Amino acid sequence: MLNALKAEKASWNSTGIFKVSNITGKRRELLPKHEGDRDGKDSDSEDDSDDEDEHGARGPTLQLRKVTHEGCVNGIRSMSQNPHICAAWADTGYVQVWDLSSHLNALAESETEGVQGAAAVFNQAPLYKHKHKYEGYAIDWSLLVPGAGRLVSDYLGIAIIEFISGNLRLLAAATWNIDNTPFVGHTASVEDLQWSPTEPHVFASCSVDGSIAIWDTRWGKLPAASFKAHNADVNVMPWNRLASCMFASGSDDGTISIRDLRLLEV
Repeated sequence: MLNALKAEKASWNSTGIFKVSNITGKRRELLPKHEGDRDGKDSDSEDDSDDEDEHGARGPTLQLRKVTHEGCVNGIRSMSQNPHICAAWADTGYVQVWDLSSHLNALAESETEGVQGAAAVFNQAPLYKHKHKYEGYAIDWSLLVPGAGRLVSDYLGIAIIEFISGNLRLLAAATWNIDNTPFVGHTASVEDLQWSPTEPHVFASCSVDGSIAIWDTRWGKLPAASFKAHNADVNVMPWNRLASCMFASGSDDGTISIRDLRLLEV
């Protein structure tokens, strides 16, 4: 489990790698009991032994390792193909990418008995660090491009969408080259983005301007489709990985929508 920790002081900011062990569920009746049940027992009366498994375990164990992070984390994602590769946006305007394999390995090999104390904090240099003029929020990895170390070409598979004065910028990295020509379409901050789960050149973005845009990198720097999705900020939009023509969106006004890309007018 990966998480970003916002600290009271800037120097305390970090990303956290969690390991939760000994997760067991409490045994429950399939259907709740009601008054007048034949056995005459209250539905909440359970044998105290249910709180323990046959080995006497009394609950989950949490272990945590933290890696110092420059600035507060606005967004963080791990690569699906290589979960030890992690990228994050900072409020300082930096995009940073880490290899967290050593921490994952240490947690995997560590004993879980009695480990519940303070988390270790590590200073680690990122694999990649790039400074932008403005801070960003939306970040995503392409599911369809193999990760670092598995690629012959110069495309790593990291896709970071940055809001810059109403524009979007696609940062493609392996040799850490940057496409400096922005994608233009939104008029306010980009809150979330999603690469298509089936089309390697297609991604979607949503914005504070209330709109959602669909982009195809082969079509140039303008949206392939754009439409008003909500009457307030659109700040999240998960893409359906099982039915790739469908995606949902959520807005600050509490509304959600589900849309079918086949019905959009281009």
